[in-house]
This record gives sequence, structure tokens and C-alpha cells, in this order.
Amino acid sequence: MKRKLLEGYKLKLVLTAAVLIGVSTLLFQSIAYAATEAEYSKVNTVATNYVSNVKKASENTEQSLPDGYKQVKYKVSTIELEYYQKQSPTSKDIKKEDAAEICAQALWEIYKVGLEGQEIKMGYDPATVSIPRSYWYANVYIDGVLAYDSCIDSVTGEILAITQSRTLKEEVSVAFDKELNKNPQEYLELAKLTAIKFDVVHGNVNSIEYNGQGFANNDPSISMEITGENGEVALMTFSRYDKALLGIMYNNLYKPSLEHAKKVEKEMREKMEEKIKKSQESHKYEEPGLVIYEEEGDQLKETFVPVK
Repeated sequence: MKRKLLEGYKLKLVLTAAVLIGVSTLLFQSIAYAATEAEYSKVNTVATNYVSNVKKASENTEQSLPDGYKQVKYKVSTIELEYYQKQSPTSKDIKKEDAAEICAQALWEIYKVGLEGQEIKMGYDPATVSIPRSYWYANVYIDGVLAYDSCIDSVTGEILAITQSRTLKEEVSVAFDKELNKNPQEYLELAKLTAIKFDVVHGNVNSIEYNGQGFANNDPSISMEITGENGEVALMTFSRYDKALLGIMYNNLYKPSLEHAKKVEKEMREKMEEKIKKSQESHKYEEPGLVIYEEEGDQLKETFVPVK
């Protein structure tokens, strides 16, 4: 990670904008890879807290089914990763079969996908510092190919996120679209209509903001942040190829994840500023110049380039 400082006779910190630009887009795209990441990373679990008036999953399943939905037979298994083999739900958590059915209903409601003869692989994730709610993570396989992912609150049965994963048959550019970056209006309108259709923020939409561009596999994407009048915030991602809805990250997953990311960024910035301050105190340059700081582990490498 590099930080550049331009010194007249006094050094001034210039923060890297990339830390903030599209941070929520990266959060959304990382959901599909959360299980793999957990396999190789240390996960700090914390106690899960819920407000007292949240409906239990058993009550949610009694609600009316999505229009046209018919319960079918599909296989429910466990994600093979060692991480998930070691996780155990508590007595408060719903069964993985019930979570799988909630996922199946959500897929029908949003994507009109039926799961007759298909497979849902489930994994249990305890609450962590960044995501303070335990959840079931679902990998949905269509004809043996991973096609959808979903996160279901393991206590309330609430859908926290749902994503579609595609590999396009056509050759499509996934490069950053500068013109779209200047004018994403068509996607802002699409996001508003879709948010209203699926009641993404559980109430009236207050605002929609362009969040950034990215891609998964060879499918280019664009993300929009939706804020409700009730204060809820969600992230919706669409394909830049055909405007297909690639996924939704709802308030109770997106908001705490985003807040945690901002906290980490703040800590990184403060750490860098402290290192730079100590470096400045150790010596003073007698001429204006560009000082480049680069972190290498816990060490701060410094290069001074005089400005002539």
C-alpha cells in the first residue's frame, strides 16, 4: 500500500481515494467468496444480539408463499469446506433444511428459479465482529453448476443477501466504463424500480446513489446503494451486459459490514499517519520534494524525490 506526500516546506498527507471508492461494491462481490476466505482466515466470533420483537423463523414460514411458488424436491447437503464441517449451529438456530427452503422461496420470488432436482449446499457462519448476526450460507447448484448464493439469518430466517453468479457465453469487456461512470442514470432508474418491486428497504425509497463498477467471472457489473426513508440501506448490483439483477445485500448484512469496513479504513489511516509523523520527526528535508511511503509488513519504506 502506498501513500504519497507532497512537500513544499511542510509535508501534507494525500489519502488514497481507492480505499473509499467502491468499498461497498467490493463487499457485495466478496459475499460469493466468503466461505473460501473463512477457510484460510482467522474468524473472531462474537455473541449474536437480536432485538426482542424480531419474528422467529417458524412464524415467517407460515406467511403466504411467493406468487406461483410450489415446493419441490431438492437435495440439501453441507458445503465441503473444512471450515463449515467444524461449525455447529446452536439451539436458537433454525435447521439447515428450513433455511434452504427460505432460500428456495427467495430465488423463486426474485429470479423465478425452480429447484426441482437441484442441490443446495449449506454452511453455518457464527456471528463475527464485521457481521454481528449468525447466518446460514447457501450455495445453490443448477445442473451441477454453482449459480446462486444466499445468506439467511440463522435465528429469524431473514434473507440477508442473495446473488446470482453467471459466466457469459459471449465475449464481453469487463473494463471500467468511463462514460457510464459519468452518467449512470439508466441504472439509477432501474435500481429504483427494482427496489420498489422487491421492497428492498422495507418501505419507501429515499435516495439511490451510484456505488461503483466491477465484475464477477466475465460478467461486468454496476452497483447502486439504496437508502430507505426508515434509515435502512441496501446494495443492489446489476449486469452492465444485459441489466440483469445480479444480487441484493440487505440492510442487516450490508450496513454492519460497511460500518466495519469504514472502521478498518480509519484505523489503517491513523496507523499510517502515525508512522509518517514519526518519520517526519526523525529528519527534515531542506528542499521541497515528493516523499513516497510504502508499507512493507510493519515497516515503512521511504523514498524522497526532490522537486526541481
